[in-house]
Amino acid sequence: MYLLNKKILVFITGLILIILIAYYLSISFSGKNDIQIPKETVQIKKNSNEKQDDLSLFFSFLEYYELEEGDTFISTLKKTNLNNREIDQLIIAVKDVMEINRLKIGTRIEIISDLIKEDRIVKEIIIYPDSEEKISVFRMDDKFTVRKDIKTLYSELVFHEIEIDKSIYSSLKKINVPDNIIMSFVQLFSFDIDFQRDIRNKNKINILFEQFKDNNGELIKTGSIYFAEIILKNDSYELYKFEDNNYVEYFNSDGKSATKALMKTPINGARLSSAYGMRKHPILGYNKKHMGVDFAAPIGTPIMAAGTGHIEYVGTNGGAGKYIRIKHLNGYKTSYSHLSNYASGMQKNVRVKQGQTIGYVGSTGLSTGPHLHYEVIFNGEKINPMKMKLPSGKKLKGMNLSNFLSERDRINNEISDFRN
Repeated sequence: MYLLNKKILVFITGLILIILIAYYLSISFSGKNDIQIPKETVQIKKNSNEKQDDLSLFFSFLEYYELEEGDTFISTLKKTNLNNREIDQLIIAVKDVMEINRLKIGTRIEIISDLIKEDRIVKEIIIYPDSEEKISVFRMDDKFTVRKDIKTLYSELVFHEIEIDKSIYSSLKKINVPDNIIMSFVQLFSFDIDFQRDIRNKNKINILFEQFKDNNGELIKTGSIYFAEIILKNDSYELYKFEDNNYVEYFNSDGKSATKALMKTPINGARLSSAYGMRKHPILGYNKKHMGVDFAAPIGTPIMAAGTGHIEYVGTNGGAGKYIRIKHLNGYKTSYSHLSNYASGMQKNVRVKQGQTIGYVGSTGLSTGPHLHYEVIFNGEKINPMKMKLPSGKKLKGMNLSNFLSERDRINNEISDFRN
């Protein structure tokens, strides 16, 4: 009988302990964070060697948030258990090491709290402004102290020689070239090469670029492309990076710039779905001259400004749907139709740079599916973008040319070392 009573007592004691833990945990998830659920909450069991004065001290909590469009550092802090006075103190503490108004969308903010009685007390806030920095804010005696850690990064050059299989993107992706390097590579040649027609399997690519890793060998960020080359069946294009007075540009081996007035294809990863010329209109049903080119691509694909200029028109334009027209120098204009949306800040008279995202592929207006309709207007007449004679880029001269040739030779030596 005694043993039975003892077992019942142990069972009841254990049941009470489970109920108490569940009660305190349920309290910890109530309150301010009901306004917005954090991305993730993790329970962290505290060191069992620490003296515990209360059942609730067995756990700390890690929550994290990621800044979304419209969020600020302060608005995120207000979703935590910090009161206004504590937030003001924290802002004062971090302002000397971080520009809180310049945090980017996607910035990760971690909140570490202790559960004390019925309250969750914030003990540490960790901010990751970018892949290289970590800013830790500690609560000590009702004050906040800040520590800023910057990763030590190690630069390395990477060189690849490959044959194209299906597409430039898939071929470079197979050998783990980062996406931003691939996109930069494509953009470098977008003035001279029609990627839908000129590129074939077995064409070759050479690329030399810089990347940065941490102590653990993890890739943290990429640097510049120093050399890029595409070898086609009957032609080849090679470009070298050259920096002069903090201005970076790419030139061929003779010192002629890759940059021209307009890009032939202001969109990456698209398929030429309808060429310039006569065709039967897919909606109107009769033959009509197609005064531009169509690039089929998924909705939301970024569209770039084909050249530097000023926005002349932005808005709905009849069958063109959502539409942008840019005025460039030397009598050129370009237009972009059937957009799903415009990039932030796009309005009349705004200056845009070549390669800047101005909108996104859609199917607005008279359209049978998502695509970009791209037109080039020269001196008031629409011309074929694929056959236009683009004004040549500048040619280096004098000391600039001499400095470039030295840099070209240095890059060629780096490539020779990789090949050997």
